[in-house]
Amino acid sequence: MKTTSLLLNGLLWMAALELPFCLPAQEKSAEGEPLASVNGSMIRDADLKIGPKLKELEQQAYQLRLEALEELIEQKLLEQEAAKTGTTVEDLLAKNVEAKTEDPSPKEVEAFYEQQKARINKPLEEIRPQVEEFMRAMKRRDARATYLATLREAGDVKIMLVAPRAEVEVGNSPQRGPAGAPITIVEFSDFQCPFCRRAQPTLTEIQEKYPGKVKFVYKDLPLREIHPQAQSAAEAAHCAGDQGKYWEYQKALFSTEQLSESLYSKIASSLQLDPLAFRSCLDSGKHKATVNAGLDQAVELGANSTPTFFVNGIKLSGAQPLENFVKIIDAELVALSNR
Repeated sequence: MKTTSLLLNGLLWMAALELPFCLPAQEKSAEGEPLASVNGSMIRDADLKIGPKLKELEQQAYQLRLEALEELIEQKLLEQEAAKTGTTVEDLLAKNVEAKTEDPSPKEVEAFYEQQKARINKPLEEIRPQVEEFMRAMKRRDARATYLATLREAGDVKIMLVAPRAEVEVGNSPQRGPAGAPITIVEFSDFQCPFCRRAQPTLTEIQEKYPGKVKFVYKDLPLREIHPQAQSAAEAAHCAGDQGKYWEYQKALFSTEQLSESLYSKIASSLQLDPLAFRSCLDSGKHKATVNAGLDQAVELGANSTPTFFVNGIKLSGAQPLENFVKIIDAELVALSNR
């Protein structure tokens, strides 16, 4: 039925298009070589004011190539496995994906519906078949990804496509982890961005998975146009840093959904900071320039949404799942070990 198809497509769209980042930042020019002269007056890259846009286009071009490359790798893995077992790709998928995709249970359907009820805005019994088919499609997708992962692990897959790499100046930004760690993850973030909050548990997982191998750096990218408390929250965190409690304060900020001026002092009190010194620091705007410098650097690097990460200079935008960080980190560790 047309109505069923539209609703199913809508559910799939919602799942795929839940944007894992917040937008946008301001534009700022970058330095560059002379490009032309007009009666002796030089025109340079900086005059074009498109440095950040060029970086973004470079990243987009890389991402497009990588996605197409991944699709071809998967197709070749399937074709080679089918040839090895004397079958077809279709039969291979039927046996290892379709046959292992279970129908969602009534409890799973009801739990999913409860989570998405506000978006769906229809009674469950009216749309149960569509929800079941949507969940079945998600299970099929996961089963396919699991099967392809086993083929990939059993095979010999090497990716020679090189990701764009930026030089990210760390400076005096808050840092945690070993100073000489082989992996540095720089996070450009906004305390009022829900996707930045969502990304924090993933960073904890990274720390646990790679003990002693990752240094974390936090950079401010307050999207003031859409997050009015982002600037003051960032300044408050730096004021806490003056008393040696930056990371504790950062964790507290990301643990709450509602930021306010009164909250900043409450967090300071809970961390046993000197209340007068903290309030004086915040009221004076001592760290306003520090926060602004992070924003300016982010835009120069083409980081125009939050969160944006640079893993040893390789850009990763949005609240990405752990496996996307792992791919980059593992590749970097292998490359470093081969030097």
